[in-house]
Amino acid sequence: MPNRVTNVGYGDRTPFLSSTAAAQLRAEIDAQLDQQVLEWYANVPEAAHLEGKNVDSAYYRRNLIETAWRIRMLRVSEAKALVEIAKTSPEAAQVWANYEQEEMLHDELFIADLEKAGVSREQFLATEPYLSTKLLTGYFSYLLDHEGPLGVVAYSYLVEYVNVQLEPRKLEALKKSVGEANIGGQINHSHTDINDDHPGEVWAAVRHLLRSQDDIEAFKRYLREHQQILAQYFEELYLDTIAGAEKQPA
Repeated sequence: MPNRVTNVGYGDRTPFLSSTAAAQLRAEIDAQLDQQVLEWYANVPEAAHLEGKNVDSAYYRRNLIETAWRIRMLRVSEAKALVEIAKTSPEAAQVWANYEQEEMLHDELFIADLEKAGVSREQFLATEPYLSTKLLTGYFSYLLDHEGPLGVVAYSYLVEYVNVQLEPRKLEALKKSVGEANIGGQINHSHTDINDDHPGEVWAAVRHLLRSQDDIEAFKRYLREHQQILAQYFEELYLDTIAGAEKQPA
């Protein structure tokens, strides 16, 4: 009688891509993300706002609030993703678990910077997340229910790659506009991403999850879809803060 136990990662776990092919694909993916960054700056309102000299205080505070909420809400789906990943690839699950262990409590880093910006923990908790953040959380749930964990992992690769590329420049600007003593949480978050090589860590999980050419094409689509949802958030943030203030009567 055959063993009825399945979904425990005991199948063929040989990576679909060789080390050389995986490195070539990663270079291709990174080039796609570089192009997406250019499109981001060209099309998203105030995309480079935090890199400027005159930072709108409402925009800055609300972005910190939303970042903390996204970490809090998405870590639930990302923890659920670990279960699905473990069913097919224990190797990817080990990498993902370590990555989540490092990221799980980073909402507190942004909350600490919020307090320095005059927003108490109670005010943070009383602020409901934007619809765009709820939709991103819902998309994660959809992916896990109907497409699998690859799309959830793709989101982390996108944000980690982009953060390592852009965050140092943004932080240097914020040191001048907000003050280095006031952005310690954001600096610590960035140092973790860079020093622990979070893009490389997430990519290691991705490689184990790619099992076919269809998976590769899906991964590329996930990166574009996540950027569209993130753009909705920054449009919502802009309309709620900078654009809203401009419409106020003098």
